[in-house]
Amino acid sequence: MKNRKLFLILFLCLISGLGHAQNSRLKHFGLEAGSTFFGSEISSMDYIRSSTSSYHMMDYSADNLLSFSNKYSLGLKLELMSLNDRFGLLSGLRYSRISSSVEKSDYWFGNSDFFYLLYRQEGVDTEYLRVRGFNQYSDYLGMPIELRYYTGSRPRRIQFYLKVGMEINFLMTSTSDVDFYDSAMSRYEDDLTSMLKKPKSVNTAIYGGGGFKFGRDQKPSISVEAFPYVFLSSKHAGIVEPSVGGGFQVSYQLPIKPNH
Repeated sequence: MKNRKLFLILFLCLISGLGHAQNSRLKHFGLEAGSTFFGSEISSMDYIRSSTSSYHMMDYSADNLLSFSNKYSLGLKLELMSLNDRFGLLSGLRYSRISSSVEKSDYWFGNSDFFYLLYRQEGVDTEYLRVRGFNQYSDYLGMPIELRYYTGSRPRRIQFYLKVGMEINFLMTSTSDVDFYDSAMSRYEDDLTSMLKKPKSVNTAIYGGGGFKFGRDQKPSISVEAFPYVFLSSKHAGIVEPSVGGGFQVSYQLPIKPNH
């Protein structure tokens, strides 16, 4: 709830900025593409087993597993410049896919390259399945809000800038798959994927960073930037809980010339 209130405040600031930017000298429309990589932890899943010697919770063995999470995005954004050409206010739509994976960590050390999932337990009968890992792919449509500060005034062919931003993302679809140790067990895939933790319908994040903008005044330009990224709702992400990450982004902008 606090995250949504914070986003609402930023959204109102954007609307206010749009209202004051009608006489701004420059407006840009752009395409962007980026990639982000996260540090992450495995979500709590008590049906993971390191061995079949016990079905108690103490046999849960996330310490022997590795988790990976990354994000790829494509977007459309409009940038409105302040009258002094030092500040840019950006917003638009962004499609992103978060890919998460869990697998055995000690495969590279010559140990077993699988772990156990508790599939069914009825009385004294317990059934396990051996898997190498599982993956989850979640597609989002989001709205970013960013503020850029350009350190140099125009016109310059190369400009350095700093930025801060926040985005809210709405889940569109999410799918999972399982890599079985024995391919003959693939008939259980639908049952196992239904057991995996699903991402929530909304997530939010904040980020900052810096970059360079290449291009002449009133001409098409290219921006290249790097940034840290912090999830504000990491526990809503599904099988893996990403926290802090970093990434890069490339954007291509076209100037929107005034009618007069």
